[in-house]
Amino acid sequence: MPGGHMLKIARERLNSILDAMRGKTIAVIGDLMLDEYIWGVVDRISPEAPVPVVDIKEETFRLGGAGNVAKNLTSLGARVHICSIVGQDRPRDIIMDMLKEQGIATDGVLTDPVRRTIVKTRVIAQTQQVVRIDKENRDLIHEEARAALLSSLQAMLAGTAAVIISDYGKGVVSRELIDSIVEQAAPYGILVSVDPKERNFPHYKGVGLITPNTKELSFGAGLAIQNEDDIRQAAARIFDMLGCRMVLVTRGASGMSLFEDRATHTHIPTAARQVFDVTGAGDTVIACFTLALVAGATPVEAAVIANCAAGIVVGEIGAASVAWENLRARCMEEIAA
Repeated sequence: MPGGHMLKIARERLNSILDAMRGKTIAVIGDLMLDEYIWGVVDRISPEAPVPVVDIKEETFRLGGAGNVAKNLTSLGARVHICSIVGQDRPRDIIMDMLKEQGIATDGVLTDPVRRTIVKTRVIAQTQQVVRIDKENRDLIHEEARAALLSSLQAMLAGTAAVIISDYGKGVVSRELIDSIVEQAAPYGILVSVDPKERNFPHYKGVGLITPNTKELSFGAGLAIQNEDDIRQAAARIFDMLGCRMVLVTRGASGMSLFEDRATHTHIPTAARQVFDVTGAGDTVIACFTLALVAGATPVEAAVIANCAAGIVVGEIGAASVAWENLRARCMEEIAA
């Protein structure tokens, strides 16, 4: 496991980047879902089967998938438009209310009455997740829906600093959608970032940034990863395959590895003080890294700042977001020089 010291950024420079992150406009397109948390306690085993009986005390909801990326961006001070497809059902209503509460523009959220809104339900007893129940679609959205999404995105590109594609493999993101986004963004010089899903890896050609975890990197590169050399070889293959500008590999307890090209590699050790839950940490990383980049940070500076944000979010249960004030405080404490 790679170690090393936390990279530092001059205090004045750090303040300048963090201040510039606020007010930037980012578009998020991808799989929007609802995370449901059912909280309870367990004090007995069911007589019907050897499973715990959960006595429910509370039910809470959070934005998931592309929604969590959007929420992270908003928490960090960005203006956010979101483009996705939902069903005509109660989970859709909950999602739309939550997006509006966060100040996230919902013009690009389209309703398809034949699809169900994706819901991931987690039953948690005494802070321990007991089971997860998924209600979802994995079929690709139909051509008319894709055209409508792209039309919504096109209308918001002027004045947008970046587009983040949040791909959870639930049907919104396809090769045709990615190709069209890259084509639409190019005349504006807009950065396109992708949080990838294994099955779509060959389709991300022409994007600016991709943020795989180690498993996704291994799959995308077709290479088993067992050491640092394997990480570098896999990243080189991704550059060759996709023609992207940057690869940021999220590596859990080992931190992050940033590749600015085939030869330029920077490792950033983890900033996590304690890890309760990694749910949504990838959403935080791509949101913060992309936002810092368009705020004028170098790729290394953006990665160091995003690493601090991830260190905060894994210390909470459930997909969480990082407030700008909390990120600034953590950055000043850990990476300011």
